[in-house]
Amino acid sequence: MKKLTLSQQYAVIAFNGLGSQHPSMAKEEVLRAIEAAKVMETILMDGKECDDETFIKKLNEAVERAKSLKKKKSRELEKEMFVSLKAKEVMEQIPDILGCDLNYYTSGIELKAYRSEEKTYLGIKEGLRSEVLGEGVISPEGVILLWLCRESGCIHDLFSVEEQNYVQKRMLEVAVSSEIYRKVWEAEFRNSVRDFAGKYLKVKKSMFKNPYLQGVLLNFPYLERRKAIFIDCVVFGTNVKERRLAAMEHLCRMGHYVEEVKNGTETLLKIDNSYYRIFPTTKCVSNVPIQGIQLIPAYW
Repeated sequence: MKKLTLSQQYAVIAFNGLGSQHPSMAKEEVLRAIEAAKVMETILMDGKECDDETFIKKLNEAVERAKSLKKKKSRELEKEMFVSLKAKEVMEQIPDILGCDLNYYTSGIELKAYRSEEKTYLGIKEGLRSEVLGEGVISPEGVILLWLCRESGCIHDLFSVEEQNYVQKRMLEVAVSSEIYRKVWEAEFRNSVRDFAGKYLKVKKSMFKNPYLQGVLLNFPYLERRKAIFIDCVVFGTNVKERRLAAMEHLCRMGHYVEEVKNGTETLLKIDNSYYRIFPTTKCVSNVPIQGIQLIPAYW
C-alpha cells in the first residue's frame, strides 16, 4: 500500500462514494475533518513524539480550523486532496451511482463521484478496524483517524451496530488511561446543522447506528454518503438471482465495479467498495406503475 499522510488516509475512506461535482452536508463534514487532519498530521510525521501539552494545543487548533473552514477554502481543499490522491493512483472520478436511478439516467443528467482504489481503501479500513477492535494498544494515529470518522459520519462504513457499541466502550476505557486520548474523544467540530441532527437522532439511537433500519430514510449528512436507487426491470416471473444479475448488468454498463458477496444467508452486492441489498418493488411515475428493484445501502 502506498505511503499516505493521515489526511490522505482519511480522505480515501471519506471521499469514497461522495458526489464530486456539487456541495453537500456530507462533503462539508468530510472537508472539515480533512482540515483537522492536516493540523494533526504535523505532529505524527516521521514517528515524532510530543508532550501532552503540545498535542492538546494542536488538537484545539485542529478543532478551531475545522469549525471555521470557509466555503472557498473547502473547495480548494477538496481539489487539492483529489489531485494528490489521483497522482498516487488511489482515487478516481466515476459516474455517481445515483445516475443509475430511473429518474436520473432517463433525464440525461451526468453525475460524478469519487471512488477509492479498492486495495488501498480496504487496507486502511481493515487496518483501523483491527487496531480498534483488537486488544492491543491503539496508536495516536488510529485514535485520531477514528475520531475524524466519527465526527464526519463515516463510522457507519467502518463498524457494524454491535461493533460501534464495543468501539464506544473501548474508547472510554482508553480515555481513562490517557489524557490526550480523552481530549481527542471529547473534541467536536460539528456545525450547528449537524448538532441539530445529532440531538434529533438521540431519540432514535438504533437509527443513528443503523440509518437504514427497516428501510427508514432520513435526510442527514451521513445518509448522503450512500444512495438508495431504483432500477426499472421486469420483476414478475423472475427469481432473486435473475433480479440480482439484472441489477449487476445495469450497474456495470454505467461504469461501476460490482460483485456478489455472501453475508450469512443473504447475498449482497458490493458496488465500488460499498454494500447494498436488493428488494423487488413497483414505482409509480405519472400514475404509471413501473416494475423494478430498489438498492438499499447495507448497514449492519
